[in-house]
Amino acid sequence: MSTLTIIISIVAVVIIGFIIFGFAGLNKVKGLTIGKVDLTQIKDGIYPGEFKGYRWSNRVEVTVNNHQIVGLKITKNMMIPIGDISKNLFDQILQKQSLQVDVVSNATVTTKAYLKAIEKALTKAGK
Repeated sequence: MSTLTIIISIVAVVIIGFIIFGFAGLNKVKGLTIGKVDLTQIKDGIYPGEFKGYRWSNRVEVTVNNHQIVGLKITKNMMIPIGDISKNLFDQILQKQSLQVDVVSNATVTTKAYLKAIEKALTKAGK
């Protein structure tokens, strides 16, 4: 086997590995449903939330004041974050005071992963 063949084989394996990694869990995360959260049941505070789902795993902090979401912060971002998606999403949540927002165009899976982490934070806060 020539050196060139070995190099091409290694490159092919790496590319295939990245493709598999990039798509692992895609449909599962894309199919997530985001529940409604009753902000009237949540006391003032800063609440951590986490979503574990392949490369879309993330951690957030949600700040609530007077039964309103006043702050959203990523404490551990996804392995491959995409541009300003989180900012666009967080702006929508703050404006609507709800997790029932439009997903960011061309970023459904990323959007749902952030929303799920925020939902988990607020669900724990309401208990």
